[in-house]
Amino acid sequence: MLTIQAARRGRIVTKNLSTTAASTTEKMKAIIFDVDDTMYDIATGFTDNRNGITIQNFMVEQLNFPDRLTAKTLRDEYFAKYHSSMKALTVANQDGKLIYGKDFKPEMLNDWFATKCDFSLIGPNPKFIKSLSKLKSENIKLIAFSNGPRKYVLKMLDVLGVKDLFPDDSVFAVDDTLPYCKPEPEAFQKVLDRICANFSEQVKFEDCVMVEDSMKNIRASKELGMKTVLITGTDVNAHHAIDRPTVNDPAIDVVCKDAGEMEDLIPGLWKVPAVFELA
Repeated sequence: MLTIQAARRGRIVTKNLSTTAASTTEKMKAIIFDVDDTMYDIATGFTDNRNGITIQNFMVEQLNFPDRLTAKTLRDEYFAKYHSSMKALTVANQDGKLIYGKDFKPEMLNDWFATKCDFSLIGPNPKFIKSLSKLKSENIKLIAFSNGPRKYVLKMLDVLGVKDLFPDDSVFAVDDTLPYCKPEPEAFQKVLDRICANFSEQVKFEDCVMVEDSMKNIRASKELGMKTVLITGTDVNAHHAIDRPTVNDPAIDVVCKDAGEMEDLIPGLWKVPAVFELA
């Protein structure tokens, strides 16, 4: 059994994986990064701000909800089912739940999130940027895949200082996968198909590493055959209880507090060819 404890470095490699299961000599072709709470620390409060006052104000000002509490109640009900504010409001609209005289159009939320979120709460992670900058695109592709709207995701990558490392054809948002979104396998398949088409290369799920903060998305990725890296952030309790990190879950290959630790913990991804080899 692989039992590595290195709390000072923020490392926990899942104890229920054998060394051979965690590491592989097979070439990895893509690292797929979630954005929210993966590329920045959930403890910043940015996600709570976006999923709280920002989306509630949108529903009051753009969809004519009478107050933020009414907006919160409906948004939270649908978000729990659909894991994306854009998909949640799309389905709520189809279900006839937006009863205040305004229909929801996805582009409305795209613009709102890209301009109204409190981006001052987050910023670049120098170690993460330095590590990603060392990776060569001809060796392993960097992909961003978020359940957020596309304009918002592009703004996030810019604010986090990594936009130059993720060209537009390497960025996928919920707009690109609707009517599906993570953790639905159809959403992952849509992204994989686009990766193959954009880079004219055959890529399988087994060739990919998924980097996520969400347990449901980690489990879905593992079921599809991907290697998985869970990002916990500095405060595990900042995650909602339904999706709180469970570091001993067998779907997890490696656990990091911060995505900037990946080069230290999985140095094989920085080799040529890239392999999922642990330190």
